[in-house]
Amino acid sequence: MSSLLRVLVTALTSMSLITDSIAAAEPAETYTPPYKTLPPAKFRGTARINNISLWYSMHGPPLTCGRLPIVFLHGRKTSSRWWGYQIKYVASTIGNPVIAIDTRAHGGSSDDISVPLTYEQFAHDATALLKHLKVARTGVVGRSDGANTALSMAMHHGEVLDRAFVFGANYRPDQLNITGLMGIMFLKELAGRQQSEWEALTPTGQPKNYAALAARVSAMQETAPMWDGSDFGRIKTLYQDPRKAPIVWVADGDSEEIVQRQVAGDIRDGIWGSSLVMLPDVGHFAPLQDPEMFNVFLGRWVEPRAGGKGR
Repeated sequence: MSSLLRVLVTALTSMSLITDSIAAAEPAETYTPPYKTLPPAKFRGTARINNISLWYSMHGPPLTCGRLPIVFLHGRKTSSRWWGYQIKYVASTIGNPVIAIDTRAHGGSSDDISVPLTYEQFAHDATALLKHLKVARTGVVGRSDGANTALSMAMHHGEVLDRAFVFGANYRPDQLNITGLMGIMFLKELAGRQQSEWEALTPTGQPKNYAALAARVSAMQETAPMWDGSDFGRIKTLYQDPRKAPIVWVADGDSEEIVQRQVAGDIRDGIWGSSLVMLPDVGHFAPLQDPEMFNVFLGRWVEPRAGGKGR
């Protein structure tokens, strides 16, 4: 059985163990993501990281509990709030420590306009926070820009990465599906929500200039990522080190409407030993569109590897 089929079969079979009735996801072309907030946290605050105040929250058991900490990285111009369903599930139901990070210039984190926004910088920030928290190894869940940041962590900071769940990533800036993006019914509402949330969460003393943030993010996405086989070759593979190389699941929805649909397969092909995971009947906003199903896949992903590392 192929790795993709095995993941689909085991994950979908496990759904019955979690809920007796999961409503079908609303079609991507008519779906509007609900508002979501973070569950109660054990800690919410900032750490001084790379000349900014990086906001993060901690959920679930303490980092010293012996289970693998899981980091959540959000998408562009949003915040950790968009992971609310998954953070609650991983921290409370599965029982792993969770660290939610607001990327620099996003959510509750400050910005340093002298430093360009890049996926590499986001990865450096997240890794520095892990060092600050004395976390030696972690799992990372990233969506969209957060998925690109997770890939950058695997390329440049693989020593801290036990596994990565990479959802809705791209590896070149020209892989945007313009037709699909412009066809999203809630696009205008989404833009307004991103702005209002950013203005509400941005730190006191930070200029509330959303247009400037949008311009900085656009400048990044117009030129990055620009990865090829040599970049993916930096990621240590399970063939090279089955005990310490990161477990990488390259995931997407089969109704992905923002990133060209072949991209997930391309990334999987670039990372030897990684798995391609396609979630049925959902698109780029799958964590909100069908959180129960998304959580089932996360539950399978976080299971211990050979040797017991994981839950």
